[in-house]
Amino acid sequence: MREVSLSGLRGKFLRSRLRRVREEEALLKKYVRRITATFPKCAVLLFGSRAKGEHLPYSDYDLAVVLNEVKDKVSLIEILRRLKPRGLPLDLIVIEKEELSDPLIKKMLEGSKILYDRLNLSRLME
Repeated sequence: MREVSLSGLRGKFLRSRLRRVREEEALLKKYVRRITATFPKCAVLLFGSRAKGEHLPYSDYDLAVVLNEVKDKVSLIEILRRLKPRGLPLDLIVIEKEELSDPLIKKMLEGSKILYDRLNLSRLME
């Protein structure tokens, strides 16, 4: 019977995990492109553990899509969900630009990274 070294298993796991991380990052970029093609006048923010560099191997991506005005958040979230590539672990919220002054929203988005910004949020979030 052949022995499998622990370091061999570890290396295989790490290579597999690295491949998955790269796939997820590519899916995230693809998703942001789809969002911005559909809603060019928006901002897309990555927040939570991934934005802060505190994520675990299986953490999802927390994304906020910010628009000047949202008439029907439920319908908008449904459209955004349909744009999401299969295999991208994601939590999604939709925020109106004026909601960014809400203390709870500010706290939630603390440490966020702006992935796309056609609303000039970088000035508001400093």
